[in-house]
Amino acid sequence: MRKKADSKQSKANRVLRASAVAASAESAIREPPPDTWPVRMPPYAYTSLCPDSELRRPPEGVIRYYETVLHRQRAPRL
Repeated sequence: MRKKADSKQSKANRVLRASAVAASAESAIREPPPDTWPVRMPPYAYTSLCPDSELRRPPEGVIRYYETVLHRQRAPRL
């Protein structure tokens, strides 16, 4: 059978851990919201599934991955 640790050191460790967890939670609340591309853009942006009709097609000049692959396959070999 295992004894519970009731020493002063274990109590101090528990208090330190609780204060560290509280400080971490408090700093997470104070941080500004993330400003990354997935947060700003709707899901499935630049695909036919995008709920925003203006974002269903990629901007001018953007080459899709499969277009570059086809271009490489069709390129004449020297």
